[in-house]
Amino acid sequence: MKAFIFDLDGTIVLSHPTHFEAYEKLFDDFGIKWDFDEFNDVFVGTGSPNIIRSVLGRNNIKDFDVKALVNKKIDYFGQILKGKKLKEVNGFFEFLKEINVRGGKKAIASGSSKKSIIEMLKNIGISDEFDEIVSGEEVAAPKPAPYIFIEAAKRLGVAPANCIVFEDTDFGVEAAKSAGMKCIAFTTTSDAKKLQAAGADKILKDYTEVKFEWLESF
Repeated sequence: MKAFIFDLDGTIVLSHPTHFEAYEKLFDDFGIKWDFDEFNDVFVGTGSPNIIRSVLGRNNIKDFDVKALVNKKIDYFGQILKGKKLKEVNGFFEFLKEINVRGGKKAIASGSSKKSIIEMLKNIGISDEFDEIVSGEEVAAPKPAPYIFIEAAKRLGVAPANCIVFEDTDFGVEAAKSAGMKCIAFTTTSDAKKLQAAGADKILKDYTEVKFEWLESF
């Protein structure tokens, strides 16, 4: 049996602008202005602790509690999310229905907090669709380390070689390949060249280009 493991941000929901708003609000508390292009090009997929340390550190702010600031960012994200409806990656719902018809286990493996993951899934109405949810809080190191995907496969009871990962960042692709899994990458947030360099097995625009005929022999 194949198992399908999904990143969330940029792979199921187009949530990066909302995450940026939360970081922007957090860094504004320190008087720091931040650029979305840098967030999208450099930091997406690296995890909140790394983002907070990097941005505050280069602004010569040294006395801060990373865990407390991560929680504050999570709270800001939840507040912002209440006022909007996230858009899913094109073709995702149809793809999900096809998996449910054909069979196959499904997991989320996202660097976001468990709280934010649940909020996003509820926002688009699929909070009960996955067999397992693994957050970045539950593993030793963020992507590109493979731990989050290895943990997802372990919880699903499926060998890594039988897992297909869906990702949208080079860090995520590297993590999936290091875990011994096949990886389909979407160009929703990353340049195709970066995804190719990271080792993606297929690079597609979105789920409308995924074909079950070749997934079954992947």
